[in-house]
Amino acid sequence: MTGTLVGVAALAAIACAPPTSPPPTVQPQPEDRGIVTGVEVAGSAGCGDVGTSDVPVGRSHLTIESGGTTRHASLRVPEGDGPHPMLISLHPFTGAPEGWEGYSGLADAAVERGYVVATPLGSDPGPRWAVPGGLETGADDIGFIADLSDHLEDTLCIDRNAEFAAGYSAGAAMAQALSCTMPWRFAAVAGSGGTNLTETCPDSPATDVFVIHGSADPIAPLSGSQVIFAPPLGLPVSEVVATNADRAGCDPAPAESSPVGKVAAQDFTGCDDGTRIRYWKMLGGGHTWAGAESSLLTDPIVGPTLDTFSATEVVLDFFDAT
Repeated sequence: MTGTLVGVAALAAIACAPPTSPPPTVQPQPEDRGIVTGVEVAGSAGCGDVGTSDVPVGRSHLTIESGGTTRHASLRVPEGDGPHPMLISLHPFTGAPEGWEGYSGLADAAVERGYVVATPLGSDPGPRWAVPGGLETGADDIGFIADLSDHLEDTLCIDRNAEFAAGYSAGAAMAQALSCTMPWRFAAVAGSGGTNLTETCPDSPATDVFVIHGSADPIAPLSGSQVIFAPPLGLPVSEVVATNADRAGCDPAPAESSPVGKVAAQDFTGCDDGTRIRYWKMLGGGHTWAGAESSLLTDPIVGPTLDTFSATEVVLDFFDAT
């Protein structure tokens, strides 16, 4: 865990470039993919006789071909026949899947709730996530996540109406980017400490989004940063949240509350089709995953970790309510 946060803090300066135009475009929806309207649970192709029996329950390593390269992910499969909800869990910059899983506990908690969890490994250099508005590395990580999700649908019994993505830091930027590029696939996304490190998408269809961000985040400041020699550059978090709400046709003024200690919460109302846009500002919180183990070594660099709630639990609760 400590190594993960040190890597995030020490190398954040090259994690993301300033978001630039043009904004991300929605990826085309294949006819046999995406959310299925009119039914509550929609089983994927893997709910048939082909493939499912070959995938072991528990933890395994997954290798797939995407964009002409070999890509990797940690895979967690719960017991039971399904259809299962699916979670794409996105690590921070320089944080491998195992370190991210250990730090956040997200995969363990999601599997206990019956989720299939894939924790993919980002692209080089890093590992990192190539997001719209970030540094151009030539990697197609959006395409990789699409191919990974297709593979999971084809080999496991997945509920196509319950596919989600969540991440921290650079992983939060990727989750936000997926809400822009594949809203037809992901019913909801959530990100902590980095949703402002990718381009917004005012013209994209909406999906449910949960943004968590620390008011004392020194790595990805709440107000954004346009100081060229003080990266990572980023947008104000309020702009990201407002754009998400506008995409969903929500009322501009959110309902405000304090659901737990040291959190100022906003839930937007009047959104089209019951879409949910939620923002939790962690008062005094740093560039951390709330409820995770803090460290005297890293706290001076990344800021304090809030222990008044578990980001893992509230994110999964948000997904469960979709």
